[in-house]
Amino acid sequence: MTTKKHSSVMYQKTPLLDVTFQVTFPQNLQISSNPPVNFQGRIKNLFPNFSLTQDQSSYNFLSADQRWQLLLNRGFLAVVARQYEEWEAFQTHINLATAAVEIEYPPPYVSRIGLRFRNIIRRSVVGLTGKNWDQLLHNKWTGDLAWSGVAGAMKATHSEVVMGLNGGDDLVCVRHGLVPIAQPTQEMGYLIDHDFFVNGQFAMTEIAGKLREYHQAGQRFFKLWITDMLHQAMKPQIS
Repeated sequence: MTTKKHSSVMYQKTPLLDVTFQVTFPQNLQISSNPPVNFQGRIKNLFPNFSLTQDQSSYNFLSADQRWQLLLNRGFLAVVARQYEEWEAFQTHINLATAAVEIEYPPPYVSRIGLRFRNIIRRSVVGLTGKNWDQLLHNKWTGDLAWSGVAGAMKATHSEVVMGLNGGDDLVCVRHGLVPIAQPTQEMGYLIDHDFFVNGQFAMTEIAGKLREYHQAGQRFFKLWITDMLHQAMKPQIS
């Protein structure tokens, strides 16, 4: 599928759960053999809190407000944005993390570059509780919902597809479907998960360009899902 440039849209009532940046690289035993003291010193202004992950496999750094997370182990680096607000702020956190890796643990190359957007549409949040899903999401993407009402209320659906992007080696894995939500109110939500990535051998300097492409594609892909009713209910802000 080919992507096109378009205006950036953020929503006051955003469905975005989180955005995750990840790169993988050849395993570096230096990362796991000694505490990343110098690495921490380079990122501590944005990620002051430190712990190990529950399985003890990765170093876990958090921002003071816990909205930002950095994960590092001997084979990958990830930055997660929760309560995502703008691309520029995300870039700042990514740039700090990748620069620290390049200085302290310079990889010969990166083998995967990825950017993932997870959204959950909740009708209660956007004031559309009484609306059917086919009024909010385009039918051509949500075929499983056609079964709704045949044998009672649907409890869950799940679909996954991987497709090419821009006619090259870039790919996107799209996962979507109905999911039960318990808090703060019990309801069914609709998951829209776009995971953009490419595998190969890339220089660290190629990361930023790939992420710009994936950011633009992520906005365009999400727009393909939603009807104008849902778009307006989420209160768009175009920049």
